Formats: sequence, structure tokens, C-alpha cells
Amino acid sequence: MQIIAHRGSSAYAPENTLAAFKKALDQEADAIELDVRLSKDGVPVICHDATINRTSNGKGYIHNLTVDQLKKYDFGSSFNKKYKGETIPTLDETLSLISDQPRTIHIELKNGPVIPKDLERKVLDLVYHHGVENKVVYSAFDHVSLQRLTNIDPDAKIGLLFHINLINLFDYIQNTGLRVYSIHPNHFYVTEEMIIEAHQRNIEVNIYTVNNRNEANMYESLGIDGLITNDPLILK
Repeated sequence: MQIIAHRGSSAYAPENTLAAFKKALDQEADAIELDVRLSKDGVPVICHDATINRTSNGKGYIHNLTVDQLKKYDFGSSFNKKYKGETIPTLDETLSLISDQPRTIHIELKNGPVIPKDLERKVLDLVYHHGVENKVVYSAFDHVSLQRLTNIDPDAKIGLLFHINLINLFDYIQNTGLRVYSIHPNHFYVTEEMIIEAHQRNIEVNIYTVNNRNEANMYESLGIDGLITNDPLILK
């Protein structure tokens, strides 16, 4: 079972920052998960929320702010004063940090409240620029975004994120027409039957977000492939 550091090692450092990604590397997480949005000037930046209100000392939608404007805000102090001055990273900066590491990189494509049609192209361009295309799994709750991405790169590894419990899950997956590499369901929807059927179809199962050691052990015993967690040391 792979330990996938959710937004980096977000239990120990401010989420989706270079500090969190460095911490995940230090803690020997098997993989790093991060969220990508486009700034006003079309640069892929790392942030989960549509706004910077929760994670910084600034306010506003990311799609209304340029990279230069975003870089003026502090994304560390709200987590801990020792991270004061931590800025929002670009995807380029993040891949520069982790591209030479033997880690899987889970890139979640974030949309809403706007749907930029060039997000997928710009993310793919950076992934190929850094030569990590074979180490990346692309995930999204917006499955149309993943369809756009595979139209550009049919070889991309696709992970379908689910926050609902679908009836006939695997019929849905088949009807998407996508070559699905993995599914990423909310952990409390996962069953042993789901895992078995996924594996019969050569689909990995990576679940989110588990931060309890007993739960982690239980899901490992069920046979999941990846555990998305804020705490990469959860089983150590």
C-alpha cells in the first residue's frame, strides 16, 4: 500500500506549499498529492480552494489574481508562525523540487467556479517539460476535465475522484470511455467487493482522506493500493 501525502505532509506543514512537499519527501512518503488551478494570467499554481481566504493572509479568487499578486501573500503563518513568508507555489516550482525523486505525483485538476479550458494543456506541458509524465496520475472530481486531458494525451494515467456513492460504479466507469488507471473514492464508501472488482479490471484503488492509524490498518487489510493521508508517518 502506497502512502500518498495529501497536499504534501499537511499535518506537519502548511498544505500545498513547498514546505509541505519537502516534509513529505523527508518523511519518505511514497507519493505526493497536490491541487492545481490557473491564476488570472494563466499560470498553474498549487492551491486546493478556489480562493486564498482560508490558507493565506489575503482574500480573493485565484482566477482573479495574477501570480505576482498571489506571491505577495503569506501562505504559512496561518498554520504556524515558523512558516511565515511561505508563498503559493507554481506547478513549475513544485515539479522542479520533486521531479528527480522516485515518487508518484498525484495532480488533482481543480475547476470552479470557472472552468478554464486550457488548464489541462498547461499542466501537461509542464509535466512533459520536467520529464515526469510516467510518474504522474491525474485526478479530478470533474471527469469532463479528465476527458479533455486524455484527448490531448491518450497515455495519461487517469484517476477518477468520487465524493458520492455511485450505483453501478463500474458501469459508469466503462461508459465514460476513459482508460481509467485508478479510482479515488471517499474512504467510507470503500468495500472489499469494490476493491476486488477494481483489481479484476486492473484498476487501482486509492482512498481519501484517512488520518487514523486503526482505519489505515483496516483499509490496508482490505487490499487498497494507496492511502491518501495528511500524515505520511501514519503507519510508522
